[in-house]
Amino acid sequence: MAGKPAYADQEVLNLLDSPLKGILLVSGGIAVFGLQDVIIRSLSGEYAAMEIMFVRGLVALVPMAFLVYWDGGFTSLRVRHPYINLLRGLLMVCSYTAFYMSLAAMPIADVTAIFFVSPLIVTLFSALFLRESVGIRRWSAVIAGFLGVLIIVQPGSSSLDPVALLPLLASVTYAASVVITRRIGRAQTGASLAFIAMLIFIVASSILGGITGDGSFANDSHPSTAFLLRAWVMPDGHDLLLIGSCGLISACGFYCLSQGYRIAQASLVAPFEFISMPMAVIWGIVLWNEYPPATTIIGIAIIIGSGLYALQREAAHRRYLNTGRGVRLRL
Repeated sequence: MAGKPAYADQEVLNLLDSPLKGILLVSGGIAVFGLQDVIIRSLSGEYAAMEIMFVRGLVALVPMAFLVYWDGGFTSLRVRHPYINLLRGLLMVCSYTAFYMSLAAMPIADVTAIFFVSPLIVTLFSALFLRESVGIRRWSAVIAGFLGVLIIVQPGSSSLDPVALLPLLASVTYAASVVITRRIGRAQTGASLAFIAMLIFIVASSILGGITGDGSFANDSHPSTAFLLRAWVMPDGHDLLLIGSCGLISACGFYCLSQGYRIAQASLVAPFEFISMPMAVIWGIVLWNEYPPATTIIGIAIIIGSGLYALQREAAHRRYLNTGRGVRLRL
């Protein structure tokens, strides 16, 4: 059409595509991280958590370097906010350490269920600190998912053990890192965010490993503390391959999550992390014979339903942009 700016259609396309791309990236990242959770839990009885994180990080740096080169070049590693990146990385170290420690002592479905208070915290933090607009329907979808988690965590279950505070700590620190990702993501690529975070993982795990790696603080009284403080040992070929695969999984997962939260509202994409809940139940049944009770199935159904409803609301929003704002851009 004569007189229409050449960039108008592209701007509309970007407005329509970014939320959906963010949802797909976050969903993919969570899916691959679910596989990593299975591997790490299977290794938690023989190796130290910091050792696994260190080896995983070294392996992950190689594919992440290619991602950085592909997604903006190595100049993208020159960040404007180094201290905020450091804070984000340390929050992620705390989150993943607490999560993995809980995996060593609790059923994988219980850990995942408790952790999924994080989308509600992300929405709260996003509204408070990022001033993102969160409509009543999206609030309702997230709250419904949270209620599903509460149904799964029943009184008298293992989730009431003090170790259940670990996935809760993981959820709070993870939510804080997500909000920071959204804040600084406008000035950084997803690959640079993932690469810098992995560097911080390597440095932090090597420092902590230097303190605890000789086993002098080892404590076998609880599986979680044993996993954290166990002495570092040389893995055999099979286990080394598994730990190395975690590096490849992390490279993919970190990139997907960082990029997803960078290009879409955190309060929008966070509910789609709920897909790891049914995945955790399936892994628990197949690998550890952990059959969930009926309440867990009901809770999962509510969580999935809330995610689908959030997707439906996003589709309605896309239609609004196409028939409303999109028309105005064409004028």
